Amino acid sequence: MRIFNPKKGVNHIKTLHTVTKSAVKQNDTADFLELYMLEKEKQRLMSEEVKLLHRLDYVQNRLRIIQNIYEHSSHLLHNHKNGYNNQYDDVSESPGFTTIQIEY
Repeated sequence: MRIFNPKKGVNHIKTLHTVTKSAVKQNDTADFLELYMLEKEKQRLMSEEVKLLHRLDYVQNRLRIIQNIYEHSSHLLHNHKNGYNNQYDDVSESPGFTTIQIEY
């Protein structure tokens, strides 16, 4: 019958040599894993680049549209500065609406 002692002894102490030895990479599998991870990161970055280029196209198109609208509407700004009033500048009350005081 084997005697089982749950207490750890001197032979269970980890030294710098044993910790370093267990931390060394296995060359066969580590290189393959590293190449695999680099390939996955490359694919992720390429897809992110495509998304960013699409976003950049959208932003540039929107800026062009805004610039065109601004160029075509610039005469409105000059007319407004010269004293011309736009029909939407005058705020008037609509006929037919009245206010009534309600007593509680």
